[in-house]
Amino acid sequence: MAIWGLGSGISSLFGGKAKAGQRGTKVALNPKEAKLLNAARRGDVRAQIQLATAYTEGDGVVQDYGEAAHWFGEAAKRGDAGAQFSFGICHANGQGTGQDYTEAIEWFRRAAEQGVTGAEVSLGLCLQKGLGAPPNPKEAVMWFQRAAESGDATGQMSLASALQRGKGVAKDENAAVDWYRKAAAQGVVEAEFNVGKAYQDGVGAAVDEKLAFECFRRAAEGGLSQAEFELGLCYCHGRGTEVNLLEAYIWVSLAAKRSVPAAISVRDEIKAQLTPEQIVEGDKREAELAPGRPKVVLEDPEMTEELRDPDDDD
Repeated sequence: MAIWGLGSGISSLFGGKAKAGQRGTKVALNPKEAKLLNAARRGDVRAQIQLATAYTEGDGVVQDYGEAAHWFGEAAKRGDAGAQFSFGICHANGQGTGQDYTEAIEWFRRAAEQGVTGAEVSLGLCLQKGLGAPPNPKEAVMWFQRAAESGDATGQMSLASALQRGKGVAKDENAAVDWYRKAAAQGVVEAEFNVGKAYQDGVGAAVDEKLAFECFRRAAEGGLSQAEFELGLCYCHGRGTEVNLLEAYIWVSLAAKRSVPAAISVRDEIKAQLTPEQIVEGDKREAELAPGRPKVVLEDPEMTEELRDPDDDD
C-alpha cells in the first residue's frame, strides 16, 4: 500500500541556529534579569528555566542560544523533566551546543521516564531512525504508544505511521486510521488528510467519498497543499460532492503555487474548460485566499532529522 502522507510532524526547537558550543557576549542586564540570574546561579531551578526561556526567545535579553542551552542544562541536571527535554532538543538540533544525538537521546530518555510526552515522541523518533543509538523500532513504538495514549497528537501520528508501515509493530491499517482520526480531532491537518486518503482508497476504512471530501476540505482549509489538490480533484470529478469546475480551479491553483507539481497541468486542463468570466473570478478568489494562508506540506513519512518543539507539549 502506498504511504498516504506524513507520519509525524516534527519541528525544531528554535527558529534559527546558534553557533555550536558558544555563549554570547555578556551585556548589561536590567534589574529584573539580574535578579533572575543571581537566583539561577544559586541553583534555583525555576529561575534557571525562566532565564533559559528568556534567552531562547530574546525576552528582556539579547537572544542567545548558547546561554539558553547552558541554563536548560543546569536545570536538567537538577532533575527537571521539562528542562531535560529542552536540553535534549538543544543537543539534537545543535543549537547552543554541538549537535550530539547520543547526548540528546540520554536527556530525552530521562524526561520520557518522567512522563513528558514530547520527550517520549522524540526518544521514539531517535530510536526509529538510529540517531544516537542503534535503531530499535520496537522500543520506538513503545514510546509512541505511551505518548499517543496520553493524548499527544504527535505521538498519535507517529504511532499511526508505524502501524501503517508495519515498522516495529505488526502492520495494522485499521488501527493506523483510528490513531490518525484521534490526531485529526486535535486539529492536525496531516492526520485529517491521511484519514481522507483512507476513505478515498478504502484502506483501513470503508470507501466513503463524502467523508473523504470532508477530510480533504478541512485539511485544505488548514493550509495543507496536498489537500488543496485533492479537494480540487474532488470538485473536478464529483467525488463526494457535485462537480464544480470553478471551485476545482481555485483549489488546484492554490496547490499549484504551493509545491504540488502535479497540480500545474491539472489546473491548466481545468482552466481550458472555463469561460473567461469564470477564470477572472477564480483568479480573484485564489488571490484572496493565498495571502497569509498557512502553508503545510506533507513530508516523507521517513521523517527528517529535526525533532519536536517542546513548546508543543503541555
